[in-house]
Amino acid sequence: MKILYIAVHHHVGWGAEHWVANAFERAGHTVGRFDYRARRNKFKPWSLIKRELQGINDAFQPDVVLIQRAEKMPASFTKIFDVPVVFWSTAPLNYKRDVDNLLDSDASLAWVYLHSYTCKRIVEEDFPHLLNRCSVMHNAGAMENDAGNGDRTRFAVFNRDISPRREKWLREISDIVEVRSERCGNSYFSDLRSSQISINIHSDKESVDEFETGIFEALASGCMVVTETLNPRTVADMGMEEALIQVRSPQQMRKVLLTLRRDPEDIKDYQQRGMDAMVENRWDARVAQMVEKFSELL
Repeated sequence: MKILYIAVHHHVGWGAEHWVANAFERAGHTVGRFDYRARRNKFKPWSLIKRELQGINDAFQPDVVLIQRAEKMPASFTKIFDVPVVFWSTAPLNYKRDVDNLLDSDASLAWVYLHSYTCKRIVEEDFPHLLNRCSVMHNAGAMENDAGNGDRTRFAVFNRDISPRREKWLREISDIVEVRSERCGNSYFSDLRSSQISINIHSDKESVDEFETGIFEALASGCMVVTETLNPRTVADMGMEEALIQVRSPQQMRKVLLTLRRDPEDIKDYQQRGMDAMVENRWDARVAQMVEKFSELL
């Protein structure tokens, strides 16, 4: 299958697009990568980008088109192609409305993957024409993630961006958890490989339904994960009920961490549960799910 993958591809070595494209190719498919954001960063207008895509469509002749993220991309882009166009909206719809163009009834979409069940409820209310053409696609961990050699000198780490809400939680545990903000790429994964525990806190109140990408990255890197409470339906979908410790408040997180610090064997047990849970939650498994849908649409 030839897949034209329109997304953010300049994060080489990290980012969902990097892992997903690799997983498609491991499965034997041909991937054409088109980085719309890199072009927008060079101040190319959407009209010129559309012209580029028309040329690529004629030359590459894809079987299916997968669009991911697509900040403010016009609905007319979906009509360039005479093959199924699938849109993967990877950000919550409730606080980021920059994908509304592609969710509009003017867009020609064969299928839409959504970030969460909350997003699906928003589609029911705001974009009912998509109800029979959408499903939730959970994040995943990359097969390429390296769990390291087990030399974990750091007890616990938080290495995501710091929002006001996260800062409030972190004040409660700052003497237990090392905070390494604004990390990405190799430095981000190095933090995880050298830590026993990774902390997950929702960025803001609008994202409490999210299953953070960082959870997968931490589990795949061999960490145990202590997280703010997650959507139970999502956790059950992925069979991770026994792989995570969930807490409802900063105070409860502190109490859990202090207990774990006295029981290193319990930490190792959770680390192994996390690695076991990741077997069915790699990007290769999600790509197999996508390819099945592509084949059905074709």
